[in-house]
Amino acid sequence: MSIDINNIPAGNESRDDSAISARTDNVSFAETALRLGGKTAEEARRTGVVDTADDQVEEMFAERRRTTASPIHRAVWENRVPVEEFHFDVPALGSDERKVINDCLHVARSHLRGGTLYGEDGKLSDDVLGQLADAGYWGTLVDKRYGGCGLPFSHFAPFLTRMATIEPTIAGLASVHGCIGAVDPVRTFGTAAQKERYLPLLASGRRLSAFALTEPGAGSDLTALKTTAVLDGDSYVVNGEKLFITNAVPGRTIGLVCRIDDRPAVLIVDLPEQEDETFRMNQYGLYALRRAHNNGLIFKDFRVPAENLLTPEIGDGLTIAYHGLNLGRIALCANAAGTMRSMLASMLPWAGFRKTHPHAKTVGAVIQNTRHRSQHIGTVLQQSRPLFQV
Repeated sequence: MSIDINNIPAGNESRDDSAISARTDNVSFAETALRLGGKTAEEARRTGVVDTADDQVEEMFAERRRTTASPIHRAVWENRVPVEEFHFDVPALGSDERKVINDCLHVARSHLRGGTLYGEDGKLSDDVLGQLADAGYWGTLVDKRYGGCGLPFSHFAPFLTRMATIEPTIAGLASVHGCIGAVDPVRTFGTAAQKERYLPLLASGRRLSAFALTEPGAGSDLTALKTTAVLDGDSYVVNGEKLFITNAVPGRTIGLVCRIDDRPAVLIVDLPEQEDETFRMNQYGLYALRRAHNNGLIFKDFRVPAENLLTPEIGDGLTIAYHGLNLGRIALCANAAGTMRSMLASMLPWAGFRKTHPHAKTVGAVIQNTRHRSQHIGTVLQQSRPLFQV
């Protein structure tokens, strides 16, 4: 079944074929569009590089999983809404996967009730992280052959929502570790040897991971990377600075985005247990991430084994980065949905508790408006559930 859209103006019924055909092997559609829109050649080129990386990630998916095959895309461009395609079957959970989920939630709830979630520094305690590791939390996205539980993402995202209702930072760290940290780059782009070496450590929680992309001059503009890695014998020598890197502390593993031979690349880097002359940290006090470590990383002639370089079949380091970021975006939404549920749960008792004098119309209207808004938020949260069940 599909629904025809009859009120779309004729000018919007199809894409501009001339603009689409303007894309060549070297110039992306975004770059062409920006040039036509009056942007500078350099600004158009930089955005085009990012757009190309995103397209390269798309090419990795089966055709039916690509954006152009999605119901939303077809509703916009094909002048109809394929309603039947908004339904999909979620694979059933096995007993092992269900046990991991329940055990992890139990760990978080137990520490929440006991007031032991955080250490003296206000961060999630090592005891909490260790118990989550024992429960299998850090291996949820790792295949069973490497010691994980191989949780499908269609179950991983709702799991994060449930975890976020207990402690959003715990949910966020699962995304950092499994989506944008070292887990996804290694399991997706790693060689057999790299997978055998790293995935068991990452799944067990013996190595927690982070994603080191942002730099002082490279945030949303990922083409402005300055950190370099130069091959010297059997290792790369890394120089540069990263900042605002969540979950990065000495002794952890990071996916380091840098430039090798003037092209973006990703190295899997084991940070040393202590700072030294080749590696040191800048500590920040970000309030929004006060329960997790968020630091700057400075590398000076820091050596990484050459065998730690990830080599994608399509694209370069930005392709690797965007693959993980796409998962991270969904995980972030799942986390936000859980956090908003907790906020709503704390609002509802107050909205129903406060009583006003029957003649105090202004205050009464405010209370009534609060109730209406709470109902609206609840509806939106319920409607958002299918958006991150992919």
